[in-house]
Amino acid sequence: MISVEQAKDLIVENVKPLNSLLLPLSEAFGSVLSENVISPVDLPLFNQSAMDGYTFRFSDYTKKIRINIVGEVAAGDTLTKKLKSGEALRVFTGAMVPEGADTVVMQEKIKVLDDVLCIEDEQLKQGSNVRKKGEQIKKRKIALTKGSALTAGAIGYLAAMGITSVKVISKPKVAVITTGSELIEPGNKLKVGQIFESNSFALEAALHSVHITAVKSFSASDNEQKIYNTLKRCIHNYDLVLITGGISVGDYDFVGKTLKKLGVKNIFYKIKQKPGKPLFFGKSGKTIVFALPGNPAAVLSCFYEYVFPAIQIMQGRKDPFLKRVQLPITKDYAKKKGLSFFLKGKISGETVIPLEGQESFVLSSFAIADCLIYLPEEFENIKAGELVEVHLLPSM
Repeated sequence: MISVEQAKDLIVENVKPLNSLLLPLSEAFGSVLSENVISPVDLPLFNQSAMDGYTFRFSDYTKKIRINIVGEVAAGDTLTKKLKSGEALRVFTGAMVPEGADTVVMQEKIKVLDDVLCIEDEQLKQGSNVRKKGEQIKKRKIALTKGSALTAGAIGYLAAMGITSVKVISKPKVAVITTGSELIEPGNKLKVGQIFESNSFALEAALHSVHITAVKSFSASDNEQKIYNTLKRCIHNYDLVLITGGISVGDYDFVGKTLKKLGVKNIFYKIKQKPGKPLFFGKSGKTIVFALPGNPAAVLSCFYEYVFPAIQIMQGRKDPFLKRVQLPITKDYAKKKGLSFFLKGKISGETVIPLEGQESFVLSSFAIADCLIYLPEEFENIKAGELVEVHLLPSM
C-alpha cells in the first residue's frame, strides 16, 4: 500500500492534458483555453458614456465658458461630428462620447437654463463617467492566457470582443462501469438479496458538476467474461474509465484480473486510507483507468480525492486538487495511526462538523456534506477545537 500523498503524486506524474479543439463560444463554458486569446478590437470600442447625463469639454467648465446644449446622442447612435468648445450633448448610458468631449456629468448634478448647461458637481474631474476606448483591453493584446478556465464572466468578456470560437482542451469522454450481480436499476422490482444500484447515478452527477457531460454508464454482473468484454470496449473508446466494485480479492472480484489480462498498466493499487483502501489507478495507452471500491460513500470520496484531480489535469487546469482550508473541528474524533481518514463534513461558520454516518456504505451523510475532512495517517485522537485540513467539494 502507498500513502495518500504518494498516490496523488503518481496521478500528477501520469495524467496529461488531452488534445485541443476549436469550439463555438456558446459551447465552451467550463472548458480551459489551450492557447492565448488575442483581442481583435479595443474594448470599449469607442469612448463611451458610463451613465445618463451631458458630455462636454472639461476645460470649458474650468474656464467658466458658457456651454450650450446642441443635441443628444443615444446608445447605438453613430457620431461623426466633433464637439466644439462651448458645446454639450445630452448623452445616455452606453452612448458614444464624441471627439472633442472628454467628460460626462450625471443628469442629477446639472440644471438646464435656456439650453445652457449649468454644472453643480464640485467633485467632477476631467474624464469622469467616461469609459475610455481600450480601457479593458487594447487591440492585439492578450485578453486571456492559455490555461484560463472559461467561466460565465470569461465567456461574456470574449463575446464583447466579437469572438465566436475558441481553442480549448478537450473534455474527457468517460465510461462508468458498475459491477455486481446484486445491483438492480432503480424502478425495477427487487428480489430478495438484491439492492438498487446508485454508484453510476452518483458518479454521473459528480461528473456533471465539474462540466463533464460526455458520460456513458455500463453495468456488468459478476461474470468474468462479461466484465472482460465491457472493459475491453470501454478502454478502447473512452479517455477515462471508472469502474466500481469487483476490485478487492473475493471469489467474485474479477476486475483486477481482467485489467491485467487487458494489459492495463498498474500504477498503484491500495492506499493507506479509509474509506477506499482497494483503489486501483492505471493506464492503457492514453486511457486512464480507475477501479473504485463498491461501497457508495467510498466511491464518492475516491472520486473527489483522486478522479477529480485527474480530470482537472486532463483539461489542463493549473491547480487540480480540491480547494483546501484549515478549520477547527467541532467534535472529538477517535483515530489510530496508520491510515489516513476522509470524513464527510459540514462547514458551520468558521468551524467544520464531522457528520454522523462515516461508514463507507452510508450515503445519507454525503447527501448533506459540503466538504471532506482530511486526517493524515500520523494523526490520532483529534480533539474538538483542533485545526484540521478541509477539502471543499465542488458546488452545484
